[in-house]
Amino acid sequence: MSVTDTLLDLEDQLWRANREGDGSFYAHWLRDDALAVSKYGILDKATAVPGIQANHNPYLKTPRTDEKVIVVDDHTAIVTYRVEVTVLLDGQEAQFPSYASTVWNNGSGEWRVVFHQQTAL
Repeated sequence: MSVTDTLLDLEDQLWRANREGDGSFYAHWLRDDALAVSKYGILDKATAVPGIQANHNPYLKTPRTDEKVIVVDDHTAIVTYRVEVTVLLDGQEAQFPSYASTVWNNGSGEWRVVFHQQTAL
């Protein structure tokens, strides 16, 4: 499988785990020093994993378009795309379209998330 195919598949799995509240999946695939940036602030792994596990505002749909993968070097790649997040917020479906980027690193021999950002549209 190519780097592009591998990382796009991992992005699929991350969004599925988010929809399902599978914090253990994130605990494995995020590096210990991973950070995420969104309109809600800066989250580290220790904060993100329990938040995903709690799943208070479940993501219902997360289709992605305009995906691009930039391989920086043998150990680093960036995935960018647009994501149309549908979330259950106070019992109502709400739309949160965003642009997103994920920086991946495989210095440990396995691709792991170093950084993720979402820019709300």
